[in-house]
Amino acid sequence: MKRYLPVVILTCTLGFAADPPEQAKRGEALFALKSASGYSCTTCHQVGGQGTAVGPDLKTIARLHPRAVVMAILATRTQAVIEISPKGGKPFPAMKAGGDDYFDLSANPPAKRTLTAAEIRKTQDNGDWKHPPESRGLTKDQLADLIAYMRFACFGDTKGVDLADIPNPTH
Repeated sequence: MKRYLPVVILTCTLGFAADPPEQAKRGEALFALKSASGYSCTTCHQVGGQGTAVGPDLKTIARLHPRAVVMAILATRTQAVIEISPKGGKPFPAMKAGGDDYFDLSANPPAKRTLTAAEIRKTQDNGDWKHPPESRGLTKDQLADLIAYMRFACFGDTKGVDLADIPNPTH
């Protein structure tokens, strides 16, 4: 497994020479498309060289069965997000960036903030933050397109995603 890891990182970062299939092309456009709230997948995630590497790496999610990927995309909450209440400031949703650094998810794009433990009044799970795609109204076709794009960009997968493997989204 270790000798394949560098190949996965390079292909996900640099892309593939082959043209993506139509389903992956549609997914790539959706990945970058901003919602009414101004967020797109690229606000927090990076795939195929586009986006910001703030949120979890989608390579690990792209390997899962499409039903599991849909559950992750449509989740209202994620364990990676916490709410930070700084002393002398208002609470904000954040992701740990390392050390005393956090990504402030109330900013678009997320802004890096440095707060020591002494500057934080409290932290709690998630707070009021919701994963932006859950309210986007994605269709079954759009979900399949997004997954096809992630798989193509990360692994060169050209098979596409069968709609039968995508659960009906509930909005």
